[in-house]
Amino acid sequence: MVFLGFLVALFFSVKEGKRKSIDEENIWDVMIFSLIGIIVGSRIFYVIFNFEEFISLADVFNIYNNGGFSFLGGVIAAIIMVYIYSRIKKINIYKLGDVLVYGVILAIIITRLGCFFIYDHVGKVTSLSWGRMYIDQTIRHPVVLYHIISGIVILCLIQYFKKKHLKEGALVLLFVFFYSFSRFFIDFLRCSDLAICDSRYLNLTYTQWILLFVIPFIIYMLKRRI
Repeated sequence: MVFLGFLVALFFSVKEGKRKSIDEENIWDVMIFSLIGIIVGSRIFYVIFNFEEFISLADVFNIYNNGGFSFLGGVIAAIIMVYIYSRIKKINIYKLGDVLVYGVILAIIITRLGCFFIYDHVGKVTSLSWGRMYIDQTIRHPVVLYHIISGIVILCLIQYFKKKHLKEGALVLLFVFFYSFSRFFIDFLRCSDLAICDSRYLNLTYTQWILLFVIPFIIYMLKRRI
């Protein structure tokens, strides 16, 4: 599903790039570098914040038997790769970000569908009618479904703001803000009573702690672009 999401993101990014006069080769390059960043960054973040799961260095690279990825780590690494590429090729980072944003949102939704099929990201126990039964026979929040719905809402919001003819970079910054905001609150519904649950520090996941710094910074950047 990650690979399918990548292909969809590539298709829409190339299409949007032509509309904004960015060479197709540059789109291909930045997407491939971003994919590498997502894979490496997501693994590094997972290892850092779940270090107790790894007995030796070999376990870090043994993804088949010791899997685990951090979506936020992948996003951060991908952003870094896009920034470095834009500097090397002397492409406006804001313009490039606006070109990639639609494809990225669709890729996130598709990737989350993969998570939904394998029942990844287990939620807290709930009595709500739309809860999903976990292997321990408890009914839990469908956290991934919330991510998929938030992704669809974010896509609609970005389409709405696109019609406002904002400054370059505003769309991608709005996406980061909406995603960070929704992710922060959805994380409260993640499980905390199972061995597979995310570690918490003062009742917040490490993702939430990072977002506490990301969100104010994005708000500051948005004020300069809107």
